[in-house]
Amino acid sequence: MELHSIQRLAGVLDPLLTVPGGSFRIIEGDFLALGNLRIRLVGIDAPEVAQQCNSAGGGHWECAAEAEDRIRDMLASAERVECFSNEQDSYGHYLASCKADGLDVGGLLVAEGLAWPDEGQGHYLSEAAQAQAASRGIWQAETPTPSEWRKDHN
Repeated sequence: MELHSIQRLAGVLDPLLTVPGGSFRIIEGDFLALGNLRIRLVGIDAPEVAQQCNSAGGGHWECAAEAEDRIRDMLASAERVECFSNEQDSYGHYLASCKADGLDVGGLLVAEGLAWPDEGQGHYLSEAAQAQAASRGIWQAETPTPSEWRKDHN
């Protein structure tokens, strides 16, 4: 998978940071920290920390924990992680797309069924369609998106 064109569209040529993969702390499946720097992966919405997802057999699985574990493993095993951003949200978090040894982290999470694409931004829709067609992860049974889950649990 290639890193989406978001940084090209944004005009970002140099990465916000380039570090060894093991440098990050994982806050959520789509939210990373490096020291005081906070990075929210742009273009995806991973399950909320307490969210469980529905399984094909009618039960539930720990999708939030699995998304966090996957990104932790992906970054920890990477020799180099680059994050590209030129935008911050109202909380001062960088909105970034990141590559782990050249692989698009957000795209991989969506392709593996561990995050939804942020459809408002239009990224990762083909990865989501393929994961849904294969009933991978969050697509194995109807599960509320994180924004729907937050509405029901706040």
